[in-house]
Amino acid sequence: MKVGDLVKRKPVWDKWVEHNPWMYTAKDLEIGIVVFAGEGSTHQVLWPDGVTWNLKEDLLKANEKLKEREG
Repeated sequence: MKVGDLVKRKPVWDKWVEHNPWMYTAKDLEIGIVVFAGEGSTHQVLWPDGVTWNLKEDLLKANEKLKEREG
């Protein structure tokens, strides 16, 4: 991921939400934008409620799910 990418958080309940969409939390559905890509495993993301540091492995590109289905 790089600065400017739209991202969302991986769902808290991970694989469970595939068959139980009611398990999504409000934060799982938010879209943010990467404002700083750290050299390590963290990125700074602007979410609707402010800026936070997030681990790279906890983020997905906003359109990643769509790409998986197309390919």
